Amino acid sequence: MLPAAAALLAAGAFALVRGALIDDAYITLAYVRTLALHGEWGVSPGLPANSATSPLNVLLQAAVTLVVRDAVVAAGIVLAGLMALLTHWSAGTAAALGLPGWTAALPAPLLLANPLLLSTVGLETYLAVVLLAGLAHAAVTGRARTAGVLCALLVLTRPDLVVGAVLAVVAVPALRRRRWAVVAAAFLVAAPWYLFSWVVLGSFVPDTLLWKVGDSWGRDHITFANGLTVYARVFPVATVLALLPAVAGVVGGLAWVAVRRRGRAAVTILGLGAAVHAGAFVVIGTAPYHWYYGPAVGALTVLAAWSVGALVRPVRRDGPAPRAVTTLSAATATLLTAVLAVLAVASAAFDIGHGTPWRLAPISTNHATAAEYARVASGLHGTVVSAGELGALAYFCDRRCTIDDPLSERAPMLTRIAARRAEAGPVASALYDVNYLFLRPAPYERGTTRLVHRAGHHPDGVDVGTPWAGAGNLLVVPVG
Repeated sequence: MLPAAAALLAAGAFALVRGALIDDAYITLAYVRTLALHGEWGVSPGLPANSATSPLNVLLQAAVTLVVRDAVVAAGIVLAGLMALLTHWSAGTAAALGLPGWTAALPAPLLLANPLLLSTVGLETYLAVVLLAGLAHAAVTGRARTAGVLCALLVLTRPDLVVGAVLAVVAVPALRRRRWAVVAAAFLVAAPWYLFSWVVLGSFVPDTLLWKVGDSWGRDHITFANGLTVYARVFPVATVLALLPAVAGVVGGLAWVAVRRRGRAAVTILGLGAAVHAGAFVVIGTAPYHWYYGPAVGALTVLAAWSVGALVRPVRRDGPAPRAVTTLSAATATLLTAVLAVLAVASAAFDIGHGTPWRLAPISTNHATAAEYARVASGLHGTVVSAGELGALAYFCDRRCTIDDPLSERAPMLTRIAARRAEAGPVASALYDVNYLFLRPAPYERGTTRLVHRAGHHPDGVDVGTPWAGAGNLLVVPVG
């Protein structure tokens, strides 16, 4: 019953947000539709590309799109399935650790109320969080081969999630003892896709992974390390509501380790794993796209939910917990329960107050809403050079028009990659060469018109605007 209830809750959340998917979500949906309906890997039919950061997310949604024939609807169905699976794994974890059965009911509502996570629907964020929870479940129950499969699925979800997979194998004793079984299972699942990507698509990893390493925003060079300060300034309420469950997860994880020996693998994978993944983004110096924070925020939120159940029943390996431990555990569990309940209600109230349905995600760095981009796309024909954002335009163009952008046209993307290679040292240059060993030249015909984004509203063009970018206008002009 609980998995079905979680799926229904996810369906309701998707109904709220489906009109406000961010532009990068529409890039994914364009890939999904092109694969499902045309059997090609790219944003648009006839334009092969390898800019989809999450192959697994595209493949899952494309499989559903084959049946329902609508990529947006497929995204909602996948979200519902993920929440059901999360609840199933939470129930299994609770049973294995002797936690109360109601523990399984907590993660899905918290994740589905989080404004930051809801602002990533259509992307791979929820998929990453659910797979991390599944890996924690496999570690707790000692299923090495299942853990290996989940490690592979994490790497297929986002290549950077390899850090979480490696951490699990190295830091969780049950997996470390059977590390070769884990590694073998992971290799067998992940290798076919990466071999296909390397030979057929022309690069071992998505082009965007190499493009965004060392990226930043603006003259102040805002990166992942300090990007949350920008979001807190522009979207203060949404940012606070998004991050507080993660803080609760840190507190819950530390308390779990202090008072309960069983299940520490879950704390390692969800808690330490979140820290390691965020630290990896700090090290590579990427720009602070809000969905990059999603896996860590989501994993810590799941940990907070599981911690409530763990702290209600503290158990020592050598017998009942001492009275002091029991008292501390009960007090922490009560505090966490109260905090999470308040956050869930406050977040749900914020989500509903943001609009029913949403017109724009509460955390969005786009220049226009999806509806505004749909209106712009309705007037486009032929090949049009983008003004910097691709996804919604490409999706709503369908076959009537094509958007010329580095994320949809391989040749401009490879020009940027070549510039990065030229600046790299000998080791990095050699890695670039290996990655693109099987790359074939990409045909490229530049658009004859281009979209120009202008500040303010104007009598010509289409007026657009968001809290992030302010009032703007999109105008089609000839390519000069």
